[in-house]
Amino acid sequence: MSGGWRRALAVALVAAVAPARAQPLGGHPDVGGGPHGSPPFMNEVFSPKMVMEHQQEIGLRPDQLEAIKTAMADTQQKLLDLQWRLDAETEALAKLVAADRVDEAAAVATLDRVTAIERDVKRVNFALLVAIKNRLDPEQQAKLRVYRPRRPHEPGPPGPPPPH
Repeated sequence: MSGGWRRALAVALVAAVAPARAQPLGGHPDVGGGPHGSPPFMNEVFSPKMVMEHQQEIGLRPDQLEAIKTAMADTQQKLLDLQWRLDAETEALAKLVAADRVDEAAAVATLDRVTAIERDVKRVNFALLVAIKNRLDPEQQAKLRVYRPRRPHEPGPPGPPPPH
């Protein structure tokens, strides 16, 4: 993989899983975090980064790789569009609340649009994680679970197992 392609893929990955101002799903290492950790369902999906880092160990097939890359590219485009909308609405909200007297109805309506876009960002991010999981067979998923970093409260040693 060339350096330029690798950089482009890294940028796509960052754009796909960490949009600038949106609040991602809580706690997942590649989707974002909240103060109370991730919801339990986030432990059942796999980030693009994790799959890429362990593609040889899990025996990722070329057809799976292409499907995941396509899902990532589609996600990137959706998130780019959402980011433009989010930035526009955030800018509009900032202008509304900068006034000495704020039009409460307009500000709340604009906030509703901002939070709806943030919800859409979460939905798109989560849909990517589900699409990735659906491309992996049960054996590949089991192997990836071994490589998932453990949380401090979980039993067992932290991090992935030592190499074979």
